[in-house]
Amino acid sequence: MNAGASAEPAPSIRLRGLVKRFGEKQALRGIDLAVDGAQIVGVVGPDGAGKTTLLRCLAGLLEVEAEEALVLGHDLRGDVTSLKAGLGYVPQAFSLYRELSVHENLQVTARLNAIGREEFHARVDPLLERTGLAPFVDRQAGALSGGMKQKLAIVSALLPRPRLVLLDEPTAGVDVVARDEIRAILLERKHEVLVVVSTSYLEEVEDCDRLVYLDDGRAVATGTPAELRARVPLELYRAWGESPRAIADAARSLAYVGAARTTGSHARIEVPLDRTPGESRVLADLLALPGRPAAIAERMPVDTESMLLSLARGDVRGEHRDARSAGRPG
Repeated sequence: MNAGASAEPAPSIRLRGLVKRFGEKQALRGIDLAVDGAQIVGVVGPDGAGKTTLLRCLAGLLEVEAEEALVLGHDLRGDVTSLKAGLGYVPQAFSLYRELSVHENLQVTARLNAIGREEFHARVDPLLERTGLAPFVDRQAGALSGGMKQKLAIVSALLPRPRLVLLDEPTAGVDVVARDEIRAILLERKHEVLVVVSTSYLEEVEDCDRLVYLDDGRAVATGTPAELRARVPLELYRAWGESPRAIADAARSLAYVGAARTTGSHARIEVPLDRTPGESRVLADLLALPGRPAAIAERMPVDTESMLLSLARGDVRGEHRDARSAGRPG
């Protein structure tokens, strides 16, 4: 922002009763969501839950029905032309010009957003360096690897300095190195821009400041990751020994154990709260399993994996609303 320019209001989203139909099919069934300020909001849920549809609605690409539907102060139910100047959108499918080079694609973005030549270089050069695309500015976009295509799409979305960035599974199908680079870019920007990203990767879910869990077109749970983990009705344990698989197999014989499996060098054991005999008893039983396969056992905090599995099963406890972000069954 230039010195002396008036401060813009914090980026925000206000949805109340948002519905999206495709013919007879209702893809979104009454979404409530309230978000204020720069942060990362993760949209998670099973395939077909409505994640892509929600992001397309937020981008102003679909007509919607709603009691209220404001994005950056623009009503999604009306003319959204001016909204699109304030947001960047990265869809799942690469949507830039494959026959143009990296640099030419970014020049197109600059022209569409009235970014002058000097300002263009001041903005784009750091982004190209940060993403590792600088050596490839003359390469055709269609010849880039999957991860480089996604990084180019993100650079193009960030170039106009939007207040809101929407990313639909931006790291799906890309290599681990590119995924980590994309995560780092988003984490760097989250203090400047509101980022809404759909993802299925645990580490990306953990990066989020707030989560919206969709299922069958409904926002069934919202809150910070810590808030959602606190509502998971499980005790989580892990145990070590010479054979983690033997530990998991033996742990399943305990009547109160809900699930047990190996994870790397240890066994992971879940105990539903309504069946637990208490932490001391569980630890004692794990160390006394038949054949004594466990040498060490401990209770651990509920993690993101358990939270997502619990959400998928529909057994997260408590009210799904919070002060800044909410979803309702519709």
